[in-house]
Amino acid sequence: MRMTRFLAACALVAAGAAASPAMSETPVKFNLGVGVGSDFITAFVAKDEGFFEKRGLDVTVSTVVNSALMPAALVGGTVQIAILTGPNIVLANEGGLDLVGIAGIARIQAANPRSNLVTRPQLKIAKPADLVGKKIGVPGINSSLDLVLKKWLIDRGVKPAAVTEVEAPFAQMTDMLRGGQIDGALPVEPALSRIVDSGAAVKTFAVQSDVHPDFLASFWASTRDWATRNRATILAYRAALADAWDFIKTHPSEVAAIEKKHLGYVDPHGPSIALELKPADFDFWIELCRQVGVLHQPMKAATLIYE
Repeated sequence: MRMTRFLAACALVAAGAAASPAMSETPVKFNLGVGVGSDFITAFVAKDEGFFEKRGLDVTVSTVVNSALMPAALVGGTVQIAILTGPNIVLANEGGLDLVGIAGIARIQAANPRSNLVTRPQLKIAKPADLVGKKIGVPGINSSLDLVLKKWLIDRGVKPAAVTEVEAPFAQMTDMLRGGQIDGALPVEPALSRIVDSGAAVKTFAVQSDVHPDFLASFWASTRDWATRNRATILAYRAALADAWDFIKTHPSEVAAIEKKHLGYVDPHGPSIALELKPADFDFWIELCRQVGVLHQPMKAATLIYE
């Protein structure tokens, strides 16, 4: 039902509904916060191939290294739409920020893993308990990777407090592993392949897929107030993403050039793009945050989705 409503909304824009910004003489301007990774390729393609413009949108795209900064940027008006992870949006709303997901970005699937726990080869890590006393690099405390790792440890009888987590930017993980500052890390592509190829670490556990074989990792989000006041813009944005996804599936060489331009690499596998949002996507993160002890208030998944 939700997929039907999502596609119907995109079709409404495509048909040139009167409320669409595409029908306005003046394009709607807004700032978009985009991550540095191939998961966000739909936004780069929509910008470079003119799909935003086609839908009546004048979008300034800015790349952000840390999605944890985006809730404050949305509330402060620096950006109007931005990437958020599950913990970003769940914990921000518990803290009083009224943020909503407006579209999905990409799923983490066992058939297309985007991350893996890696450890220094000499450690010979064979089971979860071997991580006790070790230092593991994660991109941020309370980041999605951090909390998924905690959930993974709990499920396997290891207390998260027995493993020291160290904030480590993806770009620095290789050097930190080589220097012994950390014993392991939880990188995503392309950092994952670069670390393994360098010999600094070996793949140890498929943490994300072990926790759940298929979940939505990140979302396009805005404040509820901005979304409510700009519904036509939200519909146009969703339609532009759908246009970009159709283009991506049929123009691999052009997309590779765009990816190389914006990210400096071409992902050999590509993300599992998923534009639809449904309550189950947020139920996963709400329950995970509750289980690892960072969510303390009840929360309804449906309230986190702007329809």
